[in-house]
Amino acid sequence: MQEIGKYKVKKPQFILFLDKDGTTDLEDKNLNNIFHLVSTMGGMVIFVTGRTVGDIEGELKQKKVKVPEIIVGDNGAIICYTKTGELVEQKTLEHESVMRMVDDFLANGGEKDLIRYTNGKEVFASKEKFVQRYYKGNKIVKFCEDIYQTIENAEDITKVTLAGKEQLMKQSAEFVAQLNCWTDKGVTKFPRKESQNYRLDIAQKNISKGDAVKNLVQKLQPQYGYICVGNGANDISMFKTAIDDGMRVAVVEAKRGSKEKEEMDKVFEEIKQYSQEKKKGKIERVPFDKNLANRYILKKAKCFQECIAKKERQMKKTNRLPNLPRIKVREIDRKNISRGTDLQERNKER
Repeated sequence: MQEIGKYKVKKPQFILFLDKDGTTDLEDKNLNNIFHLVSTMGGMVIFVTGRTVGDIEGELKQKKVKVPEIIVGDNGAIICYTKTGELVEQKTLEHESVMRMVDDFLANGGEKDLIRYTNGKEVFASKEKFVQRYYKGNKIVKFCEDIYQTIENAEDITKVTLAGKEQLMKQSAEFVAQLNCWTDKGVTKFPRKESQNYRLDIAQKNISKGDAVKNLVQKLQPQYGYICVGNGANDISMFKTAIDDGMRVAVVEAKRGSKEKEEMDKVFEEIKQYSQEKKKGKIERVPFDKNLANRYILKKAKCFQECIAKKERQMKKTNRLPNLPRIKVREIDRKNISRGTDLQERNKER
């Protein structure tokens, strides 16, 4: 058994670290079968996502997909042991820095209702109707009359998300960099898909998906290694961690013509170059399809299955007793044995 915080977890044979959005398709009816196969082989699935743990856990339950034992949320700021719902790790932002970045965002023309934040379990957002429509059915979202005032009084903020046009997000990212915080910029459907907004995730400086993966690998020590599957810039750190360990990574292609396609291409080239420089790791590109990376995940799970079976066959051969020569023994008189007569003495008398 391995220790995760104060909890004991069975040592996995292998681990599949999976990004969620743009990578794993929860609509795929075969996903539970894939997770079941991994579990029966002693493997472990861990979601490593930029989303809040409560958010991703709620969606998994809604889609009737098995919730993994461990989920990494907020791009590595949170590690949650889902069986008890407790946070094994929680890295929070300084409150003064949060207020400064929010004030800068508003001063540059940002909308107050396009600010969200999380404490690792719950999301706090504006009570405006268009925001409520976006989060319809999401039980972990707390709607606030005045999101700015709520942030002023908040504690344990693990991630702030700002939304708006690309130029505004660039300005906010430059300002946040001066506060020595971690940022990740990408496309968002919030608050409406047709808005074509960008979003800027902001968290504590010393967080990343890569650090979370490294932390969990050291604690869990998977016997046959692990793989990392993702698709965006916030997955680069976990890709590099896997490459440093000589593991396999998979970059999932985005749909042709989408904004994400250009970003994914850049991610793939950066990771490819990093692997070549390190002379380690294996890089794969997963073509976009309706099941996204699910087919790839199943394929790799079966590869681990073959490795485990091969190792077990080798161990059986190694542990087999050597063939010993058979020794012929003369017939023994039971009565003489019972009297304590030695077989050798009987042979001499004859």
